[in-house]
Amino acid sequence: MGGLECLRGGDGGLQQLHESHPYMTVTVNCKQFQLLERFTVIIYNKTSNLDSVNEARRELFSQKNRPMEKIPPTQEALLQHTLRAVYQAGIWATSDQCEQKPPTPEGFGWTLESATKTWRPVWSNLPVASQACSELVKCGCKSATCGGRCSCKKAQWKCTELCSCQCE
Repeated sequence: MGGLECLRGGDGGLQQLHESHPYMTVTVNCKQFQLLERFTVIIYNKTSNLDSVNEARRELFSQKNRPMEKIPPTQEALLQHTLRAVYQAGIWATSDQCEQKPPTPEGFGWTLESATKTWRPVWSNLPVASQACSELVKCGCKSATCGGRCSCKKAQWKCTELCSCQCE
């Protein structure tokens, strides 16, 4: 399915976002988010058959050697961005009303900073990368068995899922 076909979907697709409640709830399991996730995968790899941005991230980083800046966001980061976009679209969709009564931004990708009483975007609810660094390590081994030149073995680490060799 190509980019635009993906957005249209078979049953209205993302058009339903516009026609439903202006502040609709979006979850990773809803049809609209799944279409958006597939569209995001296509943006980063137009020939991909994957539906998950997390799977696409893994493939692009480990097997196609794309740098971190050129892989899609995590599913969690995409969800938070989508929630902020839904909130903003809700504001715009109700802008013709004399008295707007938008819901609180909490739950739409925003959090209230208690010290300053200002709203800050929630970029992701996943652990910070430095806390999960060992999961981001990958060696450059090409064969299924790692030899003495393997950077993971030299550091006394096990090869990770991101390593092309898939050694244990």
